[in-house]
Amino acid sequence: MSEDWDNVRPGWTAVRKFNDRLDVKRRLRGQPASGRGGNLRYATVGELVDPGGTGERVEVVLWLLKQNSSTRGGHELWSSGVVLTFPRTLPLFGFYPKSNYWKATPADFRSPPRDVLRRSLREYPALAALGPGHEATRVLVTDDWVFSALVRPEILGRPQLSGRHLRLDGNTAVAWAKGQTAPKMLEELAIELYDLANLLPRI
Repeated sequence: MSEDWDNVRPGWTAVRKFNDRLDVKRRLRGQPASGRGGNLRYATVGELVDPGGTGERVEVVLWLLKQNSSTRGGHELWSSGVVLTFPRTLPLFGFYPKSNYWKATPADFRSPPRDVLRRSLREYPALAALGPGHEATRVLVTDDWVFSALVRPEILGRPQLSGRHLRLDGNTAVAWAKGQTAPKMLEELAIELYDLANLLPRI
């Protein structure tokens, strides 16, 4: 399996050193890596270049995390996902499908001052925008136009985005789900997440 993480795309490399994997875990900032414990089993780092010709370069991290029984009520929890780090600021956005493990919470967001979150953060259901299957899906935003721009079936129903938790916060975008996803599929997720971020006006 380690070879798969080292051969995702030319120029992308597996993160092998323990301290480097800890640095990757810190970038998750909040769920799914919040709380005690958790072992980042695999990670790959690389870069995406904007196909639109802007020259923007975005750092990509693919990851697989195992959280042990002491942190999740007596069993192991595997999650996998993507972190993108942009050279620009993204609007705040959190998308939380129904989950026994990850709830919609303002504590996930680290970039805005706490008083801004208390004053501006709003939580909405996604059912009216996305339809059946999203009865318990919650969305956190500070700007309603972000909800209107992103919470649409043609966007969040894309193959790798569908069913995943999403968070835009500061200059990072994170997408994850329960389970072990192959690194080549996480590469596709990285591309879809980058496309999602590019739907938003630059702020």
